[in-house]
Amino acid sequence: MPLQPSRPQFVFPRMTSVVKTLLFALLGCYVLQLVLEGWLGIPVVGLLALTPGGIGLWQLLTYVLVDVGHPMMFLLGLLFIWWALSPFELSFGRRATIQLCLVATLAGALPVYLLGFFLAGSPPLFGSSVLWFGGISAYSWSHRNSVMSLFGMATMTAKQFLLLMVGLSFLMFLASKNHSHFIASLGAMAGGIGYIRWMSRPRSGPRIRKRAPRGGFRVIDGGAGRDSERPKYLN
Repeated sequence: MPLQPSRPQFVFPRMTSVVKTLLFALLGCYVLQLVLEGWLGIPVVGLLALTPGGIGLWQLLTYVLVDVGHPMMFLLGLLFIWWALSPFELSFGRRATIQLCLVATLAGALPVYLLGFFLAGSPPLFGSSVLWFGGISAYSWSHRNSVMSLFGMATMTAKQFLLLMVGLSFLMFLASKNHSHFIASLGAMAGGIGYIRWMSRPRSGPRIRKRAPRGGFRVIDGGAGRDSERPKYLN
């Protein structure tokens, strides 16, 4: 049965400025990595990927710049970043999007890094999946009392969608047996939720309201929550 005309669908939004810059940067880094690592023998991945418990603290940020997956999987990951972060940027702006990317990157890296001191032989962490896990969780949590449509196929609350993402992360863990990536995805989701909670905290001075949601992550009016339950201070 088709959705009602007034019910927005969960589709790809328009490309925003920060997301466009991020996607081109990640693509450029991936191509450069293929040339340096595969053709010139320079160990870029070993230098930039996060070694749990290692001494390279710069790797807490640089691990998102390298990826050893198949090019098609890498490009699919870029699509997920577009899908997850563009709606957030449309609603909260460029500065908040940059901050969210930093939060998701660190929130995914820190538990993996610390685990290396207690669990020897933890696999290295690489890839930018933490960005779309963090973006999806942040945007969903900002509309946690609303209902969303998933590509016109199903409707669910934002909280249910977050549980779906946790399940997806667990399936990826079962398939890869890589606990570093599983922990990083959960950390990034927690970081995205924590960032929204930080933005929503009461602060002195004039209140700054968020922009109306646009793009793929659009909200259906008349969700399960009440206006009094939604964040009152969004900075």
